[in-house]
Amino acid sequence: MRLAVISDIHGNLAALEAVLADIKTRGVDRIVNLGDCVTSPLWPKETFEVLQALSLPTVRGNHDRWIEEFPDDKLSPAGLFARNALTAEQRRALLCGHSHRQAVVQGPGNRLVLNPGSVGCPVFADPSHRR
Repeated sequence: MRLAVISDIHGNLAALEAVLADIKTRGVDRIVNLGDCVTSPLWPKETFEVLQALSLPTVRGNHDRWIEEFPDDKLSPAGLFARNALTAEQRRALLCGHSHRQAVVQGPGNRLVLNPGSVGCPVFADPSHRR
């Protein structure tokens, strides 16, 4: 089975479309999404709609949780923009990347840990982004 793993799209619809087009050329059997799907000042609603139509197995990322659970005053401007762009139903339906850094690491017990990096926002400096 050929597996594609995507993560941290952050509402970057153009990047998502480019990655999905590339995946189509690679004979992939299944795509898995590691979350942080829509939080950005870009296209949160449109990105959500594309992902929803694909029905990918998806992990709910920290940003996905925050736009549903945090009060307005605890969200970044990008988080508030994404929350307001989505319906309440869409915010609850978001299904872990997180670091935006591509890496393959050998973990305990010979487990392989893969982080695909970010579809929509490579590693960046955002003071509201805490690790």
